[in-house]
Amino acid sequence: MNPNMCTFKPDWREAQERMTAWWTGRPIDRVPAAIHAPVAPESPRTASYICKVPEKYTDPGTVFNNLEYGLERRFFGAEAFPSHFVYCGPMFCLAFLGCDPHFTADTTWYDPAFNSVDELANLRLDPANRWLQLFKRLTQMSLDRSGGRYLTHNNFNLLALMDVICGLLGNEPALAALLDRPGAIKAALQRMAPWIKRLCDEGYDLFKGRQEGGIDWMDVWAPGRVVSSQCDMSVMISPDMFAEFVVPDLTASYSAVDYGIYHMDGAEQIRHLDLLLGIDSLHLIQWMPGSKMANPGFGDPLNWIDLFKRIQAGGKKVLIYCPPEQIRPLLDRISRDQVFLSVSCPDLPCAQSALRELARIGTR
Repeated sequence: MNPNMCTFKPDWREAQERMTAWWTGRPIDRVPAAIHAPVAPESPRTASYICKVPEKYTDPGTVFNNLEYGLERRFFGAEAFPSHFVYCGPMFCLAFLGCDPHFTADTTWYDPAFNSVDELANLRLDPANRWLQLFKRLTQMSLDRSGGRYLTHNNFNLLALMDVICGLLGNEPALAALLDRPGAIKAALQRMAPWIKRLCDEGYDLFKGRQEGGIDWMDVWAPGRVVSSQCDMSVMISPDMFAEFVVPDLTASYSAVDYGIYHMDGAEQIRHLDLLLGIDSLHLIQWMPGSKMANPGFGDPLNWIDLFKRIQAGGKKVLIYCPPEQIRPLLDRISRDQVFLSVSCPDLPCAQSALRELARIGTR
């Protein structure tokens, strides 16, 4: 990495070495973690965050003002790296495929691009698509402006193909088609499959020689090419359907890179865990506990110990969001060599205390 990373992270070399060892299975001195906390900059370069819509997503001046505002007001502790999540909205690849985005203050929504499953035969990825070109331009500008001070996320890809189909058609029509027209859904998946590697390779061409290793929207640095995928719609389908319609897409996505990460969002996805554990090219599972309404204790990682043990016993690493006060209780109950913690702290003293606690605990 560039020595200019010291601007926001003086200990970047140590963090890089620890993460490289963790990913490659070599011994490390403590559990890796991303520890964040708000800080007050001494001489801020930016005075305010600009909330204008759609400018906060689409206007380069606004995007990079807000990036600088956030970078200089955040502590990046342990294996947290200063980075730019180039973001126009969740699942923005839908816009690449013809869905019209609607930008709001908090997120981006999309109109379905097709009225029926038969229209999926017209699905195409146009290299000249205005939204694809915007996203590519913002990513390139981020790399150009970083000067090595931060890492740019490589989110220039097409992933989560069943989630994409739900976005293209709408959830109910897509689910009905899974039952009534499975052949049409499979044909659309097969049509999109080559675009996974095409966009992945195009994205890595942007990054080649510009920054070391890989990082994407999961915000976990790896010493090679990394991709994070998901299937949020899987909460609505059976394991048999997951095996038939989702696993091939995930396998193809992860096989194109060095390190694969899965975003497991909600207890309803636990029924697919055995299938995920069977994907050799999947290395890390991020656990998101889902809705507060469905799971009153959803935010407490100690309520999911059995799940974490299953993931680790299946040969995968697990990414857990853990309050600072629960670091030791959690690590006393699971394997310490197959876990990455994300710890959000209210202030710098709390973050420094969390770092000392990880050092005391070690890995044994």
